[in-house]
Amino acid sequence: MGFQKIDYGTWPRRPYFEHYHRDVPCWYSMTADVDITALLLRLRESGLRFYPAIIYGIARMVNADPALRTAMDETGTIGIYDQVDPTYTVFHKDDETFSVLWTAYQPDLAGFCRAWEADRARYGDIHAFEARPPEAGRGLFNISAVPWTSFRSLHLELPEANDYLLPIFTLGRYREENGRTLLPLAVQVHHGVTDGFHVGRFFSRLQAWADGAAEAGT
Repeated sequence: MGFQKIDYGTWPRRPYFEHYHRDVPCWYSMTADVDITALLLRLRESGLRFYPAIIYGIARMVNADPALRTAMDETGTIGIYDQVDPTYTVFHKDDETFSVLWTAYQPDLAGFCRAWEADRARYGDIHAFEARPPEAGRGLFNISAVPWTSFRSLHLELPEANDYLLPIFTLGRYREENGRTLLPLAVQVHHGVTDGFHVGRFFSRLQAWADGAAEAGT
């Protein structure tokens, strides 16, 4: 994936980045419910599984916003990936561990789900932390799942991760409320590159995609 370096001298976010990265290192988290009622109906009709579909939806909204694709390379240079791909966890029931896989993002939902199924079949039974190791130069962001618990909030402790700028997502167990199906989704972001505005826009876009999936087909 391409990595476009930022002109640090003219970067509008420079004072914000320096404050939240150098002066007051700051991550923050936000948890919101995503109404997936219409999305689940569409997926049942199409035969697509929910887990790869919601991974696709999150990846689509992350790729729609340069703020959520901003990262540091191995030299400490700040830039924006042309595309970032989702990593995700798979659980091993036999020893109660998990592995991390990744699937390359593509803008077609069905195509992504087919690629996810292929990656899951190839790597999913490998008992290793990184069952599919990352490729050099590829931008990857993290999605994990806690399908056993429908939480109201979630926070990660990242004391040594100040240079990690990409968002981290955690899915909870969805639940029924007042005839709707709600999915708790937590996101952890670095305040140096991502403000509440960007997180709010992400959730708005994801909800619009979930609501319009039946019409858009994507």
